[in-house]
Amino acid sequence: MKPRSLLSSPSIQASLLAFAAVLLPACGDDTSPSSVPQAGTGTGANSGAGSGGASVAGTGGTAGIGGSAAGAGVGGASGSSGSASGGTAGGAVGGASGASGTSGTAGSGGAGSGNGGSAGTAGSGGAAGGAGGGSGGLPWLTVDGNQLKDPAGNTVILRGVAMIDLGETEENEGGVIELIDRMTDVNDTQGNSPGFYTKVIRLAVYPHDSDAFTSPFTWEPGNTDYYDQMLRPVVDYAREKGIYAIIDWHYIDDTTPHRETTNAFWSDIAPRFANDSHVLFELFNEPINDGDWESVRTDMQAWYDTVRQSAPQNLVLVGTPNWSQIVGPTATTPINGTNVMYVAHMYPLHWGFEELRNEITTAAAVHPVFMSEWGFHEGEEEIVNGTITSYGTPFKAFVDGLGLSWTAWCASHNWFPPMFNRDGTLRVGEGEMGGFAKDWLYERRDDSQPSGG
Repeated sequence: MKPRSLLSSPSIQASLLAFAAVLLPACGDDTSPSSVPQAGTGTGANSGAGSGGASVAGTGGTAGIGGSAAGAGVGGASGSSGSASGGTAGGAVGGASGASGTSGTAGSGGAGSGNGGSAGTAGSGGAAGGAGGGSGGLPWLTVDGNQLKDPAGNTVILRGVAMIDLGETEENEGGVIELIDRMTDVNDTQGNSPGFYTKVIRLAVYPHDSDAFTSPFTWEPGNTDYYDQMLRPVVDYAREKGIYAIIDWHYIDDTTPHRETTNAFWSDIAPRFANDSHVLFELFNEPINDGDWESVRTDMQAWYDTVRQSAPQNLVLVGTPNWSQIVGPTATTPINGTNVMYVAHMYPLHWGFEELRNEITTAAAVHPVFMSEWGFHEGEEEIVNGTITSYGTPFKAFVDGLGLSWTAWCASHNWFPPMFNRDGTLRVGEGEMGGFAKDWLYERRDDSQPSGG
């Protein structure tokens, strides 16, 4: 475990010293009773690498979710090829979206293994709508002042769940697609609500050089395996399920050492999803930078500019200093750009500081703020130790009152704070966030949703 400060601002530094002994990454470690690797609030280390090779194994072959082996995945190798006479095949998952020519052939999906395969069907001689041209009815969203809007001008608030590292989820959490199905099951009666109404998922991609966690399968520079076998099939599946997807580049560090790697990631990934209206880009999960927004802002601006060279429309989520807690300065010195949301993370220990709550309130008065991590679990490390009464209910009122979009961390039985038990059932009760998050999603299932979504 690594030491973690909460806020460098002199105004509350003294009060934080009392918590010095517990200012740790909001995650478990290999000394926990479960004796398994745990990462928790998306902020800390996971002890030990996951097992497995360069790709997540599929049944009967070596490919991952989108692999070519029989039974391997959701949509074959990528499901993104396919040809047509008189036009280009539709984009993601074998042309499920976008228009194509009249006689396109199947995409490159694995034999009998997934959803890929059929080429786009619409149009005669027209070009494809790109890798997500239709996005299954999900419209492009834009920033208007401090609100998110759909094309009809309706205010939109995205609410959902954050997933842990995708490679780890595939190998040790029952599978990415299976978990998405779990979180969108409208017939799930666990907890106090009759269905699971996730409207956005956050897809954590731990960098290959991350000190926080070694993923069993992640993006590598110059290698398309992760895109073909994991990221593209998962993003396409989210579209099929009618939910938005955040690609979360999950560094937990100062931004400076990772300028080149982050730029390389977005140079590769942004153009691949530039036509996917349901895809959001989270540039850098949790910058630290000694609480200095100006240093974070400089790097975020550079990465934003990289994204916009090839992806002019996708929403961009900008992380803020001290593990995305100092968001207030963005109100007066934002990055230069459009369709930008600023990221805040808040767990029970942070909730106790009015100064940190004010950071969010200040930013949200000017820009849309996305609370991409929050959660609790009674009895865990101080940072995440909380209950529905002490944290969940007042936090919910705060977030709803400001109209923030959010994703609950995390969809896991192994990382902390967990939403699920090892058998896949939902954790419910006063000290559990699983049932609380599901009930909140159900309560707000029809509120501030995009038209056509």
